[in-house]
Amino acid sequence: MPFLILAFLIADLLAIAYPFIAYYLYREWDKHRNTINEDYAQRCIYGAIALLLLILLGRFLIKALLSKSRKGEDEPRMFDTNKRDAIKRPDGSTINVEYYGKENGQPIIFVHGLNANIKNWYYQRKYFEKDYRLIMMDLPGMGKSTRPSNKDFSMTKMAADLRAVIEHSGAKNPILWGHSMGGMAILTLLAKDRDANRPAIKGAILEHTTYTNPVRTIIFRRIMTAIQKPVLTPLCYLIIFLSPIIWLFRWMSYINGNSHIMTRLLTFAGTQTSRQLDFSTLISTMTPPAVMARGCLGMFRYDVTKELPAIQVPTLIIAANKDCLTRPDASAYMKEHIPNAELVTLVPGNHQALLERHTEANEAAERFIQKLSKPE
Repeated sequence: MPFLILAFLIADLLAIAYPFIAYYLYREWDKHRNTINEDYAQRCIYGAIALLLLILLGRFLIKALLSKSRKGEDEPRMFDTNKRDAIKRPDGSTINVEYYGKENGQPIIFVHGLNANIKNWYYQRKYFEKDYRLIMMDLPGMGKSTRPSNKDFSMTKMAADLRAVIEHSGAKNPILWGHSMGGMAILTLLAKDRDANRPAIKGAILEHTTYTNPVRTIIFRRIMTAIQKPVLTPLCYLIIFLSPIIWLFRWMSYINGNSHIMTRLLTFAGTQTSRQLDFSTLISTMTPPAVMARGCLGMFRYDVTKELPAIQVPTLIIAANKDCLTRPDASAYMKEHIPNAELVTLVPGNHQALLERHTEANEAAERFIQKLSKPE
């Protein structure tokens, strides 16, 4: 999301500053020790040591301070499968697809958001794999999918990749479940792909997503809209140019806990566990900054506002009352303009409520899926 560009850049700049500040304090200590300013020198060395500890161990302190203990909570972790495909696309990219669950069950295709990968669906995989066929794809440049040679990260490109996954997997009447940018890819497929041969879609679940350029439905949207062209767009190109360096700083931000602070403020509501916060921050850090920036540029050109009334697929919209990146009023707008849509709002929840409020989200999705399966 565009706001993340600014937030993580601030975290990255702080990550760069910490070693320089620590070095400066060390030099001050070395300069003033054994002088009449020895008390000042002592404070400097204590500050340098504190900063060094923050640089090396900060994430452990930050995630503990910013999280809650939830008794009996299942903590997320990485998972894998030996059932996967690599779909070659005309633009040179390779889309990683993984399969879980019951092979003859109702297929559900999961599309994650920006700065994420398949692993973000940990709770959904565990909840649904017993009774359903789960098909999970990594978006271009994220997870195990590769980047397109033409550098196309538009929603049209991602919708085409989603269609390719549906056709390649042989999924019959699948339910599409998208989070954030993944929901935008699904909406683009439903709204823009009018091909008569397009595979039939049984239903769609849109979680924490929007129908238009997200700068218009984010917090501080007036400011963000105003600075999109003069600030955000050039910043995206700068991040693309400096991506390897910024990625190094991003990992420094993960280690010292700066990224955890931004992740907590922008994507969680405050009831997340320490492990959930760290898990989400790690997944975000794994995405190359250039991919994040190109994804934002693609979202700047995204809009399906006019096509919403033409979407006839039954749709469940999952919102969160404290979502900073896709405000709840965007979900309310989609509910009003998609003819066969229903809305569930998770409370308290933010943009990563699929982790923080996973039980409520999964139960709402299952009710929706079961309703779709009932004979008319």
